[in-house]
Parts: sequence; C-alpha cells; structure tokens
Amino acid sequence: MGAGEVMMSILPFLMFLVYVVPIIFVIWFAVSVVKLAKERNRTLQDILRKLDNK
Repeated sequence: MGAGEVMMSILPFLMFLVYVVPIIFVIWFAVSVVKLAKERNRTLQDILRKLDNK
C-alpha cells in the first residue's frame, strides 16, 4: 500500500469532516446565542421587578 493509496482512503473521511464540522459549529453557536439571550432576559426581568416594587 503506497502513500497515494493511503491518501485516497483518507480522502472520503476528510470530505466528511469538511461538511460535518461547520454544521456542528453552527448548531453550537445557535445554542450558545439562545442561552445568552435567555440569561439576558432573566436579568432584565429581575431589574424590571425591582423597579416596579419601588
């Protein structure tokens, strides 16, 4: 088995990674943004409640 044959056997795996890694990154980014938005909304609701009680 030569170096060329090894590269040809690895190539499909690399192409798979090229397509899957960006999708995973986009999903991770979307989940992170949603978590931060929920946290920000909770903080703003706490501030609003404190202002309403005064």
